[in-house]
Amino acid sequence: MRQIGSIGELWRYPVSSVAGERLDHAEVSVDGVVGDRRFALVEVATGTVAHPERDQRWHKAIFVKSRTAAAGGVEVQVPDQDWLAIGAPHLTSLLSAFFGFEVTVRPYERSGYGTAETEFAVNRYDVAPLHLLTSASVEYLKSIHPDGDPDCRRFRPNIFVKSDIGIKGFAELDWIGRPLRLGAVSNAVVAPTKRCGFTIIAQEGLENDPEILRNVIRYGNRNMGVYCRPAHRGILRVGDPVLL
Repeated sequence: MRQIGSIGELWRYPVSSVAGERLDHAEVSVDGVVGDRRFALVEVATGTVAHPERDQRWHKAIFVKSRTAAAGGVEVQVPDQDWLAIGAPHLTSLLSAFFGFEVTVRPYERSGYGTAETEFAVNRYDVAPLHLLTSASVEYLKSIHPDGDPDCRRFRPNIFVKSDIGIKGFAELDWIGRPLRLGAVSNAVVAPTKRCGFTIIAQEGLENDPEILRNVIRYGNRNMGVYCRPAHRGILRVGDPVLL
């Protein structure tokens, strides 16, 4: 195996479709980052999980933040409000006021949270394991669209790899089916990451930019980044080597 970079950033998204938390280390299992995407925003009237990529009413979701508390619970922050634990009495009212329709947070059944009486969020997609993106891909997209800002936050990776010199273009798309070692954790690269309209939506420090997705479609066949499946449990840390 040869080193092709190092882990530059680690991210976890305790609640789907909202801003996640940047980490200096993360525990992973064969299912991905432990604690990732345990909960979802849900429209109370319909039970529909948030779809910012196709429903404009949910575009503001990315300005809501989520994090894992010290005791392992999940907290949510509505803009200009305090952090509140999921299940806090006022969280639903704050979310509803922010979005303009009744919104709550519900766990996915896979989260292991709740009881037999809990209303679970309906899975809106098959959960992939680790989502990996390289700085080579971001730099390539920037070279195509120099007026844009393809910040990695638009793509919501779990692992953002700082690529070594010589790794160019949407490089990771050529790694499908190959083994990849992240620190001490062995992985298989299993699939490309197909991009959606979430990538163009404005968020903190980033403007709405349709050219981001247009260029991924044009030059990557809508793909940018890959999914990896860890072979075993382990700890990833920022700075760990990445070997292909």
